[in-house]
Amino acid sequence: MCRPTTLFLVVLTGLIISLLLALASAQSINRFWQHFGLILIFVQWVGLGSAGLLCLYSRLNLNARSEVLVGFAAPPVLAFFYGLVLITWFPFSVEEPGWLLLRYILIAMLLSLIFSRLLVLQQRWRSQTEAEARARLDALQARIRPHFLFNALNAIAELIHEQPDAAEEALLDLSDLLRIGLGTEVRHSLSEELALIRGYLRIEALRLGDKLRVEWLLPERLPDELQLPPLVLQPLVENAVIHGVAARADGGELLIRAQRISFRRLRFEIENPMPGARESADRPGHGTALENIRQRLALAYEERASLKTWEHDGKFHAALTVPLDQ
Repeated sequence: MCRPTTLFLVVLTGLIISLLLALASAQSINRFWQHFGLILIFVQWVGLGSAGLLCLYSRLNLNARSEVLVGFAAPPVLAFFYGLVLITWFPFSVEEPGWLLLRYILIAMLLSLIFSRLLVLQQRWRSQTEAEARARLDALQARIRPHFLFNALNAIAELIHEQPDAAEEALLDLSDLLRIGLGTEVRHSLSEELALIRGYLRIEALRLGDKLRVEWLLPERLPDELQLPPLVLQPLVENAVIHGVAARADGGELLIRAQRISFRRLRFEIENPMPGARESADRPGHGTALENIRQRLALAYEERASLKTWEHDGKFHAALTVPLDQ
């Protein structure tokens, strides 16, 4: 109810209702515009006021039944106060104050019946959508987890014979990664996701050595407790390492940048050098992983999060933006 799209629908619905009521009651064009203006103010006051109250109560984490009761009671109460304002401040325009109050309350009660029914239908739709989204999210995460595990084990396997001590240390890192990355939680904290990335980079650094150079550009204060879908940043770093740095004979620098941007959002950008034409021809693309992340962001945040990729000056960029407001 607090989203801009919902408020836009409330305003648009109020405009249509006002137009219909004005057309039904006006007997001339002059009377039409007068009626339309008064009815529009009344309907928008009731509609936006009810939406504002529901938005306020939703932040108090009330149950679904309380939300419906608020949606039913708010329009008549707001209509009553609107009528009192007309009677008090514009008495010359009101011939029968009692009938005006009763009429506004009755109209608001009819609107509240429709509004309450829509809330019930919306709650049922929301529950069904959340269940379907949870099932799809689990399926998408199940697809990306084996991919992450395979790459980590493959990196460790290359170290077993040449650097057994380093391989043992990498296995300890992997155990921490599995605990964080392969859990069943729908979300985990930003600090856990960053720990996942750092552990993965330590494993790859043992395999790639000086070929992998990492630069972190993070603000001093990060919202460490910000909740994210698991494995939403780590695959971007993994793609940058495998398809960028490791694909080049001389390696390259991996840049991980984070910054707060407008409208209370957090933006992460992963930048890596692109391999040459011959080097990139030997490696498959990573479009599947990127599409997987986009789908999981859509399920978790709808239109409030995004993943954009582009190429510029011989480098590949991936920018992931998530809202700070949960």
